[in-house]
Parts: sequence; C-alpha cells; structure tokens
Amino acid sequence: MVSLGFVSSSDRCPDHVRHVRVLPGDASSATFTPAGVEIAPDHLGRTRWLLTWYVPDRITIETWTRRMASQLHVLAWNPWCLDVESLERTMGLPADRALLLWGEPFWSVYPADSRNDIVVYLIVGEHRRLIYQAVRHWEARFTHVRFATEHDLDGASSGQQ
Repeated sequence: MVSLGFVSSSDRCPDHVRHVRVLPGDASSATFTPAGVEIAPDHLGRTRWLLTWYVPDRITIETWTRRMASQLHVLAWNPWCLDVESLERTMGLPADRALLLWGEPFWSVYPADSRNDIVVYLIVGEHRRLIYQAVRHWEARFTHVRFATEHDLDGASSGQQ
C-alpha cells in the first residue's frame, strides 16, 4: 500500500524523508542523464537525500515517468516526498494537471509493497485543494494508493481538503 501525505514545504518534511524533484533535461546532450542522487545539507543544515529526475520532454511523459517509478522502487526509499512545484514548472501545467499526467503512468508501475506501507509526501505549497483532487483521482484508479490523514503534516487537525 502507498500512503500519501501532504506537507506544505520541504522544510516541514521529517528529517529522514528522501526528496524527489523533476527538472528539465536536454536529451540531445552527450552528457544527458535521466537522474542524479545527491546527499547534501539543506539550507537548515540537515543532511538530505535528493533524487533529481531530468525530463527530456513532455511528449515522452509515459516513458520517463515509468522509468522514474522503477528507479524509485529499486532505491526502496521509504518515505519520500515529491516536489510538486518542480513537476508543475517542468511540465508547464497547473499542479493538478501535471500530477494527473505524471500519476497515471507512475502509479501503474510503482508497486504496492505487501510487507509494509510506503509513505509518499506531496509538497503541496499553496495548491492543497488542487492537489487533493488529483489524489482523489488516483485513489479511484489505483487500489494500492490512498491518502492517509496520519501523514497529513499540515492539515490533519484543520480539516482542510
């Protein structure tokens, strides 16, 4: 089961959470690599793991998204968080639309782990309501993906959706 949670910013993620961002990449470059992992301190001095996934173009979204899901599964990161704003900027779409296009191929490949819950935080920023609509779509489409209020680090007590 994949339990989705919300967090307003990367600063609010628990220290042990690995970070994932999506950036544009140049597939025509001889040095193009689809992903890079960094271990570095953030601006608060905490050591962070970061996977940067470089997107060659929006046209091949199913291909790169499926590869991204496979890579994250191999890395076995739990928990991890997705920088929704980086996905939004890279795809040039509003947060909900970018997540819907990304999520369909991603969750179809990213497996449920029957032994334990995988926790994925979405950094929602100011787009909580829009992002929640994408999450509702995923819940209806993929039986192994569920929003979990216990992983809603900013809105569980406020009842916001």
